[in-house]
Amino acid sequence: MVHVSRHPARRRFLQQFASISALAGTPFAANLAMMGAASAQTHGDYKALVCVFLFGGNDHANLIVPRSGSAYTDYFNARPSLALSQASLRAINPVGYTGGALGLHPAMSNVQSMINGGRCAVVANVGTLVTPTSFTQWNDGEPTVAVPPQLFSHADQQNQWQTGLPDRGSATGWMGRMGDVTAPLYNPNSGVSICMSIGGNNMIQAGEDTIQYQITNQGAIAVQGLAPSSSGLYGSKMSQQALRRLLTDSRAGMMEAEWARIGKRSVDTESIVTNALAAAPLVTTTFPGSGIGNQLRMVARMIAAGGQLSQRRQVFFVSQGGYDFHDNLVQEQNERLGELDAALGAFNTAMNALGTQNFVTTFTASDFGRALRHNGRGSDHGWGGHQFVFGGAVQGNRMFGTFPTIAFGTDTDVGNGRLLPTTSVDEFAVTLARWFGVTDTLALDTILPNRNRFMMGTQGMGFL
Repeated sequence: MVHVSRHPARRRFLQQFASISALAGTPFAANLAMMGAASAQTHGDYKALVCVFLFGGNDHANLIVPRSGSAYTDYFNARPSLALSQASLRAINPVGYTGGALGLHPAMSNVQSMINGGRCAVVANVGTLVTPTSFTQWNDGEPTVAVPPQLFSHADQQNQWQTGLPDRGSATGWMGRMGDVTAPLYNPNSGVSICMSIGGNNMIQAGEDTIQYQITNQGAIAVQGLAPSSSGLYGSKMSQQALRRLLTDSRAGMMEAEWARIGKRSVDTESIVTNALAAAPLVTTTFPGSGIGNQLRMVARMIAAGGQLSQRRQVFFVSQGGYDFHDNLVQEQNERLGELDAALGAFNTAMNALGTQNFVTTFTASDFGRALRHNGRGSDHGWGGHQFVFGGAVQGNRMFGTFPTIAFGTDTDVGNGRLLPTTSVDEFAVTLARWFGVTDTLALDTILPNRNRFMMGTQGMGFL
């Protein structure tokens, strides 16, 4: 049985301290704020999860499109000012979709190749749910069952996607809780958190004991003046040594002692990560110079350094913004998805080169999908949306979940073509957690307390 250790008073102090430090805006504060709890590992298999969060709410209706017959005509008629031309769609034919031919957004040539090559699965109409909800239960916006609060709100739906707990407030996310469960088993000798973010502060990696460790796309954040390569503080090695003692020497008071403990770990962790990256196999794949490209390049470098870090489990978070398409959707989504596609293609190449392609699973997530109905040149906030899962372990060239009918007035239309989700975040996440090595019932219940409310919340969806 897996036991999750809990130190709520200490955790609350650390989280409050991290929040205060983050406000300071200094390299030292940033490093302290994101210090990972020391985790580590036993020998065994290696696995990594990479969350690619698309902030703003990606427009799913132009992401995957029926490309033949009356289904394409229905799509075009539903959003004439936003519809992609039939000829521009990239052909995909995932097993599990029986509605005819499908097309992928034209900017996603690498994703098309990964789907058709069996390295990517489509998970249709995923969204936040408190409990399975039918169209009848939705009751024209007066639901007869509990639904997530503040639907169609960016902040609320981002939070609910990441906590996996839309029916209650939570200070932890489902990947952070997964880190609490897995780090002691797989990473017992590592001095670096199992959860590493290159995409900014996030809720999904927050755990009871696990605190995400933030790095930049260039590497670990050094305390100014204490980096091994620096000439000292203000050019003085004595000043550098004095600062190190000031930050790391033990203290008598609880607040001072905690400051010193975090300070020491901040300095030590930066050194561990920097040295590990220097000793790791080189990542020679050329990545695009976009924000998401640089982030995924650093993920590849950290995966290559997994052995040096004594980590057999790693959890990464990267992000890309700009998906809130209220205007100019066609052009802006083409640009965002083009950047994403190039970065994902390079990351796939890098995993193949490192020989880790079967041990790294990457997935997308977003605030929500968007309304099918156009509002001129854009679309409004929605609910359910489509996601991708990539990797050598994935049951690729398949569709999981139920692809909706692209039309108004269907049994998944909760208004203006907003999708009522038919797959919950819980079912999506439990599939990832089980692949990651969490099979104990109590551990899964700790990570995803609501999972047993859903049909596939026990065994998962089968895409891994």
